[in-house]
Amino acid sequence: MEASNSYKVIEELIPKRMWILLWEKRRSKSWYCKIYTGDRKYCYRSLKTTDKQIAKAKSYDVFAEVLQQFKTTGSASPKTIRNLCDKWVKRQEDRNAGGNLSTTLYRAHRFIFSVYVPNYADFKKWKLIKDIPHDGWIEYRKWRMEEGWKLIGLDEKGNERKYGNKLRHQPKDSTVNREVTMIQEWYKYLLIPEKLMMAAPIIEKAKQRKNQHNANPPFTRDDYRKIYTRFRSWSNEKNLTKSQKPEWRKVVYLFFLLSANVGWRPDSEGLELTWDNVKIRKRTTKLPNGENKDEWIANLKIWDRKNSREREGNFLGGEYFNRLKEFYIEWHKKDPEFHLPNRKSLIFADPATGKKLSYTSITNTYKKILDSLGLKDAYTFYSCRSFYVNERLKEGVEVFTVAKQTGHSMQICNQYYARLDIQSRADEATKRTYGKKKADEGESLF
Repeated sequence: MEASNSYKVIEELIPKRMWILLWEKRRSKSWYCKIYTGDRKYCYRSLKTTDKQIAKAKSYDVFAEVLQQFKTTGSASPKTIRNLCDKWVKRQEDRNAGGNLSTTLYRAHRFIFSVYVPNYADFKKWKLIKDIPHDGWIEYRKWRMEEGWKLIGLDEKGNERKYGNKLRHQPKDSTVNREVTMIQEWYKYLLIPEKLMMAAPIIEKAKQRKNQHNANPPFTRDDYRKIYTRFRSWSNEKNLTKSQKPEWRKVVYLFFLLSANVGWRPDSEGLELTWDNVKIRKRTTKLPNGENKDEWIANLKIWDRKNSREREGNFLGGEYFNRLKEFYIEWHKKDPEFHLPNRKSLIFADPATGKKLSYTSITNTYKKILDSLGLKDAYTFYSCRSFYVNERLKEGVEVFTVAKQTGHSMQICNQYYARLDIQSRADEATKRTYGKKKADEGESLF
C-alpha cells in the first residue's frame, strides 16, 4: 500500500473498499480512484477529471467495473487478455455504429473475441497479455479444429445460447484463416499501438483448396431458371397465415432476383442498401424482330465495405425495385402498422417491423429451395454474384466494367473471363484434321 504522505488529498467513499485521492508528487492534477481488491492489494484508476464532484460520481462506475473484471478474469489489471478482448469488441461496435464495419463482421469479431480467443488463452493458461509468448499462437489452428469448434452455440460463460446455432462441426480452413486475420488486426491496431506487444504473431494460414471462383460456382442458366421459378412459387403460395409471413416471402424473393441481377455482396452490401442510393430510369430497346421493349435501369451507389469506398454502376433489374416499392405501399395501405419506407430506409426490410432482413433466415430459405430441386450444396447464395459476372462477360461486357460494377479485383474477373474463353473456344482448341500431311518443320542444324 502507498505511504500516506504520497497523497495530497484522500477521501474514503466506501468503508475499507474505495477512496478518491490526489497524488502529492505527480504532475497530473486529475483525481484517482483507489480500490481494495483483497489479499492486501489495491488497484488505481484515473478518473480523468479535476472536478471532485464529478470524480466522486465516476468512481462508483469504476468500482463496479473493476469488481466485475476481477470476478471474470481473476485480476483487476487492465492488461488481462479478457479485458483487452472486451476493449477490442467495443471498438468494433463503435466502428459498426459509425458505418465503417458491416454488422456481419462486427458479429464475427464479437464472437471470436468473447469466445474463441479467451478460451484459447485459458487452454494455454494465459491470464495477462504479457503471458503470451511470440510463438504462442502456433497451436491456434490445431486447437480450433480439435477443441474450439465445440464452443459453437455457447456463450462466453459456457452456457448454451437460447437462439444459438446448435449445429456443431469443424470449421473450414477459410474460416480459421479469417480468424487469424482478426487476431493479427487485434495486435496491429490495439496491442502494438498501446505498447503491450512488440509485433504481431506469425500464424500460418492454410492454403485454400479451391480458388474464389470455384468456392461460389455460378448457376447454369437452366438451374437459375429452376431456382427463381421455385422461389416465385414459394413467394406466391396462397392461403398463408400471418405467421408464415407472406409479405416477407415476397421481399426475400425479390432480394434473390436483384442479387442475381446486380452482383453485389449480398450480406454486406445488398442488405445494407438504402432507398436514397437508388435511381431508376426507363430505357427503350429495339429487339431484333423490330419491336420496342421498355427496360428499367437501376443506378446504384453501393458502399464497398471490403475496399472502403463507394462504387456506382448501372444495372438491369430496375423493375424489381419498382415492384418492391409498390408492395411496401400496398401493404401499408392495407395495414398502417406495416413498414412504409422513406429515403433513408433500408430497401430490404421486414414489412412488419421495418428491421433489416436476417441474412441467416434468407440463406436458410434459399437452401430449402435448392434441396427441393435436388441441388443441395451445389450453390451458395454468393453464386448470385458469380452468376452475374459470368452472364455479363458472356454478353461481351468489358472485364474492367464488370470489375467496377461488382467491386471485384481485375485478377478475379480475369479468372472468370479466362474460364469462359476456354469454354467458348472448346471446338477450336480440340479441332482435328484428318488426311492432311504434316507441315514441313525444316531440319535440325545438329
